[in-house]
Amino acid sequence: MFSPRRFKRKKYKFADDQMAVDTIISLIFAVLSILVTVGCIIYSAIKGGKISDRVGVLMLMASIMALTGLGFGLHSFRVVEGDNNAKRMTVILSLIAIVLLVILYLI
Repeated sequence: MFSPRRFKRKKYKFADDQMAVDTIISLIFAVLSILVTVGCIIYSAIKGGKISDRVGVLMLMASIMALTGLGFGLHSFRVVEGDNNAKRMTVILSLIAIVLLVILYLI
């Protein structure tokens, strides 16, 4: 009467099986960190430098995301599957986010 095939759940994937999970996590964290940092810079420029403490908390969150993304990116090199170019890209994006945050801290 009821076929088990009919009620089979679909599995959604964000990448193929050849992509390491650490690489995807690192990419998400690096891009979010860069977006939050650039968003805070734009908000600070619009407000003329008179910003609330929330922006400082957002910058702290961006630095934690950048460091976590760098950690996951470096750890992804230990995994056999996945493209090395994608792994390098995530490490480079995380380093860009960290350098941007360090430059903003020194200014």
